[in-house]
Amino acid sequence: MTAVPQPTEPHSPDTVSCIIPTHGRPDFLKESVESVLSQSRPPIEVIVVSDDAEVRTREIVDSLAAESDVPIRYVDNSGGPGGASSSRNAGARVASGSLLAFLDDDDLWETAYLEQSVALLCSAGVDCVVSWLMMFRGELRVPGLTMNEGLQAKEVAAINPGFIGSNFVIKAEAFWKIGGFDDELRVINDGDFIYRYLQAGGTYRVNATYAVLQRKHSSGQLTAATEMRAAGLEAYVEKHRQTLSLADRRYMRLAINRIRYHAASSWPRKLGYLVAGALNSSPKSVAISIRGWKQRPVWRSN
Repeated sequence: MTAVPQPTEPHSPDTVSCIIPTHGRPDFLKESVESVLSQSRPPIEVIVVSDDAEVRTREIVDSLAAESDVPIRYVDNSGGPGGASSSRNAGARVASGSLLAFLDDDDLWETAYLEQSVALLCSAGVDCVVSWLMMFRGELRVPGLTMNEGLQAKEVAAINPGFIGSNFVIKAEAFWKIGGFDDELRVINDGDFIYRYLQAGGTYRVNATYAVLQRKHSSGQLTAATEMRAAGLEAYVEKHRQTLSLADRRYMRLAINRIRYHAASSWPRKLGYLVAGALNSSPKSVAISIRGWKQRPVWRSN
């Protein structure tokens, strides 16, 4: 787990640092940064953290910084363990705001996102605000996951309630209280964060507006059905084995085998994962799986 940084100066009250982890998506990154710069309440700084040191990424950041009134910093995290978790933590270590707002390099914020989030955080007296998600692909938009108020840790252990690396604003102190993101989790790091945050007694409110646009594309998203994602889910289960319920573990095993079923290149392997999934199922885990499936948005062209 990441060590808690010691700021050299006290954070200014209610100031926001935006942190954008990036990896090989310079075109998407430009749009993401521009959505931050167009905020009705701009952050005091934008910190772009790259774990691959791609030249074009640096050039885009430098170009945007030259034309922006908001300071934009580039952080080279290519010497770290890699992944969004490590880059988010690297950005948070050098952030000067009292509040941290993360944005993935392929997502966007609606113009009022920061203004709404900070206002609710301050008025509600909580440490974190989570906004609803709108999924988009090109010109198509459909409502994404919508996190509810008052969730407990056990309710988010196996199913992500709508918490991703782009739709929450959190007090820096609360972020580091639980050690930030887990550098060792390459996938499901957002689910791991909210689970640990609620386990530690973290408080939150929900901004019930579709203020964050979650892009769907084919350029290497970690939510795709790949062996990397299956292995990441296994690492999550192993990390939280002592606190996950039996039903949660079975549900996660069902999800892992479903991913491997879709990723398998031969029917014998697919059959093996199908059987393994059935053996790890229980009526409750199947019910959880069906509920999660029904909550998935359906793309429509109208």
